[in-house]
Amino acid sequence: MNKPGSMFRWLAVFAAGFVLGIVYSAWRIEKAPSSSPTALSKAEEQPADQEKIAKRIEAVAKMLEKDPNNAQALIQLGNDQFDTGNHEKAVEAYEKALRLDPRNANVITDLGISYRKLGKPELAADSFRKAIQADPDHAKALFHLGLVLRKDLNNPKGALDAWETFLKKAPDHPYVAMVKPGVEQLKQEIAEKKK
Repeated sequence: MNKPGSMFRWLAVFAAGFVLGIVYSAWRIEKAPSSSPTALSKAEEQPADQEKIAKRIEAVAKMLEKDPNNAQALIQLGNDQFDTGNHEKAVEAYEKALRLDPRNANVITDLGISYRKLGKPELAADSFRKAIQADPDHAKALFHLGLVLRKDLNNPKGALDAWETFLKKAPDHPYVAMVKPGVEQLKQEIAEKKK
């Protein structure tokens, strides 16, 4: 049988350990550097990223004043404008870059995504088709062509063709898990329309 004194000692040790743990945790939090990624919440990190992008946009704009035909700077400007949600300026930068390098499938695809964000699905689909002409294996363009045809242009047959080609050309792409069920749904929709 337990003695009343031993129970009291056990509770005292437990309470002391508990208090020491709280004090130690508070001390560690207070000593943590404010620049530590774990010390910042996502909401606190986002303005820093936006600030970084704004500074980069300013630097690239100055670079383009000196050399307006710098395709890489135009692409970076388009990407940064895209990241800030300014898709009109992204389109402008991508179009200028494509005048210098018209077969850059990555830029053509990003242009298409920007068009889609602006509510211009026909221009988006045209861009994705041009990207695929420039690079028939361009997985991102194939994926987005299927997406815009399916979601925005009500073209299930075109979406199915794009996504089946995507699955053949990019079987290990991260989007495959998303596309496979979409392909099955499209096949069912097309089969039901034929009935």
